[in-house]
Amino acid sequence: GSINVTMSKAAVGTRAAWVVEPETEVLLAAATDDEAARLGRLLEAVGFRNLGGYLVGGMTAWRDEGLELVSTAAIDIRTLADRVRSEDVLVVDVREDDEWEEGHVAGSVHVPYHELRAGIPPELRNGGKPLAVACSAGNRSSIAASLLERAGVEDIIHVAEGGVAELADEGIKLEKGA
Repeated sequence: GSINVTMSKAAVGTRAAWVVEPETEVLLAAATDDEAARLGRLLEAVGFRNLGGYLVGGMTAWRDEGLELVSTAAIDIRTLADRVRSEDVLVVDVREDDEWEEGHVAGSVHVPYHELRAGIPPELRNGGKPLAVACSAGNRSSIAASLLERAGVEDIIHVAEGGVAELADEGIKLEKGA
């Protein structure tokens, strides 16, 4: 039920605000006290005022306490290219419209990550191929993957390293336009 809004990339507060109501009570998970405090400040800067606390030791501490934990399969861009060639995944491109128009995988589904806040499009609930969720670097796709899983969509793969535009370097032809 958690949402992974990584602090390792820029704009963590803005991205969180796109997918979580600022009034929502938020529990932070961070590896250290300093990281939790920094994340709290970044969230407060964009209007989050109901920070309920933080998990000391992050997800490792959660796991060590024997609490329920799930993980999301993650792949890099080279593996995604292989899976696109073998046609065994449906690419879910969560970039913005202008990025999509610059180049996307033929047959992929386009839904900007922040639109998943309003609900899951029916084509992502088809129960067919695994959904490979990709953006330009991995930060937005981590949010989108968590939102999909939170909504009960199964067989999600997070493209954690690399982005859609890099597929061209792996020999995947990208289509331009809407």
